[in-house]
Amino acid sequence: MSDEIVTPAAAEHPAPFAPLRHRNFRLLWTGLVVSNAGGWMQFTALGYLMDQLTRAPVYLGVLGLVQAVPRLLFAFLGGVLADRMDRRVVLFTTNVIAMISSAVLGLLTLLGIVQVWHLLVIAAFNSLVMSFDMPSRQSLTPSLVAEGEVLQAISLNSLALNGSSVFGPAVAGVVISLVGTYGAFFLNGVSYLAVIWALVAMRLPAFEAEPGVSFGQDIREGLQLLSRHRVVLILLGVVAVLSFFGRPYIRLMPAVAREVLRVGPAGLGVLQAAPGAGTFLAIFVIGWSAARVARGRLLLVAALAMGAMVTLFGLSTSFPLSVALLVAIGLGQTVAMATANTLMQTTVTPGQRGRAMGLFGTVAFGMMALGTLPAGALAEWLGLSWSLALGGAVVMAVMLLLALAAPTISRL
Repeated sequence: MSDEIVTPAAAEHPAPFAPLRHRNFRLLWTGLVVSNAGGWMQFTALGYLMDQLTRAPVYLGVLGLVQAVPRLLFAFLGGVLADRMDRRVVLFTTNVIAMISSAVLGLLTLLGIVQVWHLLVIAAFNSLVMSFDMPSRQSLTPSLVAEGEVLQAISLNSLALNGSSVFGPAVAGVVISLVGTYGAFFLNGVSYLAVIWALVAMRLPAFEAEPGVSFGQDIREGLQLLSRHRVVLILLGVVAVLSFFGRPYIRLMPAVAREVLRVGPAGLGVLQAAPGAGTFLAIFVIGWSAARVARGRLLLVAALAMGAMVTLFGLSTSFPLSVALLVAIGLGQTVAMATANTLMQTTVTPGQRGRAMGLFGTVAFGMMALGTLPAGALAEWLGLSWSLALGGAVVMAVMLLLALAAPTISRL
């Protein structure tokens, strides 16, 4: 098993879990599984607490907005920093800060003094921290595995993030019911220790900064990726549409659970967990399709399927059907986002990956959170069901138009 950074030596048909044979990747991935489970607990508890304090879906949209702004403003700078600094040091710092933030949120809730503005400020701050965490984490991944295993490694990272939602929200539902939302916040804080331990245990060569390059020059070179690589611009456009119109269902889930499906914290936990089951299935879909389907075609088909499932989910009033549709949404979303991520990272040079992931994070996470506000406002006017269904329909329409107007995308 590999203990060092892996030199490019691609396996022709890597197995879905092949990246886990590399020690450094295995350590980081295991830590992320634990930490992301805690993150999903906090995500579920935060949305539940906001919904309980306000009883208005629009506030879930506001919560999404305050999380969007830091990503839109700082994720690219986080990518620049990832290309200039030791990515492990950046990740260590962001995880320690996030751990402290979760403890503060838990304490405010435990003392019974938490208010809406507390939730908004802490959510915005955590989004700021993640603006610097995500580019370093994503751009570190290709250097931990063989070149031919990058798509599988990125899909496993998606499994660590979204797959943790299989049990993270479910546990959150139980904890909220038995203890209160503060229990979920404190458990999330503890979960960061897993990533911190993994970063300390990893064996990596000493970081060597590129000499003579100014911060401003790095920013300019990162922005030039948009003009020099047409593929990067197309991919970001696809991710923007998918995130803005297709993914607000995640943040609006507490309102769906209460208003449409009429289930409590335990039911909300199941709903939040369902897309993670789809993420697990996506690992095998990606492994099967790697040598059989062009990545661009896989991206468009997965995005189109996700849009269709979001539309049906928005119209569903059955709890079992909604859970099944969310599994399918998680499958399509993970395949689409992992494929777009891989195409981004393999298009640019290794020294540009941090900035590429900064752009990716700005669009993927910023647009998702930003899309929650209009989706929440539309829900106040048309109702939650039609708001979500219209978003999914827009995703389908754009992907069909893109496939017809730019067939070269299917051959990427």
